[in-house]
Amino acid sequence: MDRYEPALAYAPQYLETEKDQQQAHPALLATQSVAMGHVLDRVTSIAASESTTLITGESGTGKGVIARLIHQRSTRARSPFVSVNCAGLPEGVLESELFGHERGAFTGAVRQRPGRFEQARDGTIFLDEIGSADARVQQRLLRVLQDRCFERVGGTQTLVNEARVVAATNVDLQAEVEAGRFREDLYYRLHVVPVEVPPLRERREDITHLVEHFLLPVVDRIDGITREALDRLVDYPWPGNIRELENTIERMVVLAKTRRLGLGDVPDEIHHWRAGDGAHRMTDLGSISYREAREWFDRQFLHRALQRHQGVVTHVADAIGMSRKNLYCRLTRLGIDPDRFRPGH
Repeated sequence: MDRYEPALAYAPQYLETEKDQQQAHPALLATQSVAMGHVLDRVTSIAASESTTLITGESGTGKGVIARLIHQRSTRARSPFVSVNCAGLPEGVLESELFGHERGAFTGAVRQRPGRFEQARDGTIFLDEIGSADARVQQRLLRVLQDRCFERVGGTQTLVNEARVVAATNVDLQAEVEAGRFREDLYYRLHVVPVEVPPLRERREDITHLVEHFLLPVVDRIDGITREALDRLVDYPWPGNIRELENTIERMVVLAKTRRLGLGDVPDEIHHWRAGDGAHRMTDLGSISYREAREWFDRQFLHRALQRHQGVVTHVADAIGMSRKNLYCRLTRLGIDPDRFRPGH
């Protein structure tokens, strides 16, 4: 089979333009996290430049949201934002989708077709999961970044690229370079201005806000979430990050038997991860960092103190020997709302 033949059938479902996603979900960018605050500050600086940007971070952390935000805050905001999931296309198809093809370039190419770089014009092209690009595509991307030009598949006319390139990956590209799976010269061309999006477990103070955001569309059916259920969500490490949290909230809403989400609505895997007496979690301490272990202890300690003093921060501060200011800072960092521990809340 011709290596480009599947292009016309596969491509549309993996491609996204600014028309599909008009805004970078502003609610997801509201943060109390110092780490995420640094990312947003960096985004502002990046948007004001024309530099190629590489966004790194675990799957589900919101790298696409950051890419869209860079575009929207840049001077290119009125031009197209074109997103391509490099991992979502079979081998051989990505090249045609990015650079276009001429009529007769391969079986099924009955007419000339512009690629995504052409469609982006003078806007932004976002190459998600760039680590999945095959060697041929990597070579052609290197030329685009070096010389700002390319040809369509099967063509000889040289076209000029005016789009800004923003790429993202959830794999260690340096390790891929060392393993011979990713071009070192392309890596350095992409890595001009890097930005790393922190995982949700490192910005737990944002979980409460995110839960509230994900519940907004169902406010007519769900009145909110209990303190106990929210505590479980805040304490969970979320390996799938924001995407997993969003899917979890959707599942809880769909299966809810009352108008207020409670402990009974929290999925079993989250219950099982954190046993009632904490013993199960303690067996996992050997596989986590000192910082994560300390954070877990702080959260458990402050939960119990707030429960004992019914959410009165002044009383808690006096009891544990900490200033109110420092206690408030610690609670904010851990994503703990003391008001949820008050009677009747």
